[in-house]
Amino acid sequence: MKDGEITKEHVIGRRFVPKGKLNGQWNLIVRACRDCNKTKSDLEDDLSAISMQSDAWGRHAQPDQILASEAKRKAEKSTCRVTGKRIKDSAAKFRIKAQVSPNLNMTLDMSAPPQADPLRVYQLSRLQLMAFFYFITYDNDSKKGGFWPGFFFPFLVAPRSDWGNSVHKGFMNAVRNWDPKFLIVTADGFFKATIRRLSTAICWSWAIEWNHQYRIVGFFGEREPVENVVSGIQKLEIVPIAGDNQNWAGYRQEIQLAEEEDRLFIWNE
Repeated sequence: MKDGEITKEHVIGRRFVPKGKLNGQWNLIVRACRDCNKTKSDLEDDLSAISMQSDAWGRHAQPDQILASEAKRKAEKSTCRVTGKRIKDSAAKFRIKAQVSPNLNMTLDMSAPPQADPLRVYQLSRLQLMAFFYFITYDNDSKKGGFWPGFFFPFLVAPRSDWGNSVHKGFMNAVRNWDPKFLIVTADGFFKATIRRLSTAICWSWAIEWNHQYRIVGFFGEREPVENVVSGIQKLEIVPIAGDNQNWAGYRQEIQLAEEEDRLFIWNE
């Protein structure tokens, strides 16, 4: 790689969080090729805007005027990769039609804030975690860091309104006693990340929080220990409304996480 192709990359994008929130606070700057830098910047564009938007009732994750202002500005400028429209025009709308009985049909119209593409969420999370893992494995003598062995296993992405669901809580409780290796809370709490190691296997857990709104959790390492942990976590339960084996409709109520139960970003209990 030629020197002209190498750039400096802020792992936590300065415009990924509300304006000014990273001033004077910790960030990690790494060397990256221009193509990777460009890819990360493209991922940050809509994911930053979407993770700052208010919920279906117009409430922001924090009563912060800078957040509200940035959310509005980004909604007008950024394009949602799911809809191809500006974020402000990308509210998710659903219509479900179902036959409840032979003589009764039902139609449900629903709307939700703009939705992020899960694949893009996991791609950006992976890039951020690669840098953090390199940082915690960096050796001063060799001037090199490492890359995790095995696989990258994204497990769940959830909005703030659903951090209390069974999968998120199950993950949190399953890894809370693993060895803490990395924890960062920066940008006035608008960015958080943690990495923990299972002492008995080549397996790490990770979690990232964006703009007090989105949490993404998962693992990297060998497949077997990950599968063992995941098998013990209660799955999300969908309540069916109507339908048959091929076409059906169901719902699941979002569950908020009580503050006293939130142990995800605690260093060592």
